[in-house]
Amino acid sequence: MKSTIVCTLSIFIWSCFISTLNAREDYHLGFRIAPRISTLGGGLEVAKGLTPWLGLRGGVNYFTYTYDSEESGNDYELELELKSFGLFVDLHPFKQAFRITGGFLINGNEINGNAKLAAGEKFDLDGIPYSLAGDRASMALTYETFAPYAGFGWDTTFGDHDNWGFTFDLGVVFSGAPDLAIDASVNSTDPNAATFESKKKKEVDEVKEDLNDFEFWPVISAGIVYQF
Repeated sequence: MKSTIVCTLSIFIWSCFISTLNAREDYHLGFRIAPRISTLGGGLEVAKGLTPWLGLRGGVNYFTYTYDSEESGNDYELELELKSFGLFVDLHPFKQAFRITGGFLINGNEINGNAKLAAGEKFDLDGIPYSLAGDRASMALTYETFAPYAGFGWDTTFGDHDNWGFTFDLGVVFSGAPDLAIDASVNSTDPNAATFESKKKKEVDEVKEDLNDFEFWPVISAGIVYQF
């Protein structure tokens, strides 16, 4: 009786071992490259499955766009520049395409602008016109460099032998409220020169307060995957 139990247990363990080997042979964890388009700009990611439940991804994003805008009564030429590097850990709870993602971005997103001032044109702060030194003023809107990320998505090649597939992600970057700086100096001959620095600080503080509601950057991303 004892030998029968031992024999049966041995056969069961061996069967489980063979099944595991077959599952591993059927499960492919290759290197993947994915060009993407997203709300972070155009990007390129590389990824590797580590286990049937876990994967690792890293990628870069970039996009730039120049446009004109009026801010606080002044005309600016603005440049939006999206640039970031991300590193992510993907949890695949069903060992298939669906994933839950956590990670971070090295965030270089910013907006830079130069006031469009003709020679002798005044720069407005809090309703007061000022003559600027060199007739120039610039602004910079920047974010925290380290920005956590959380989201979910799909990669149809994960765990499969397919070379080509599709990837899609939804998430949010916790970028923090952006910071604003205005670089401008008043002409010493301006009759309102004494109030310039206080008015500039007030302008910056008011804009930063308005920006406190923009602490999160939504991410919608899609791309094509090639797997080796």
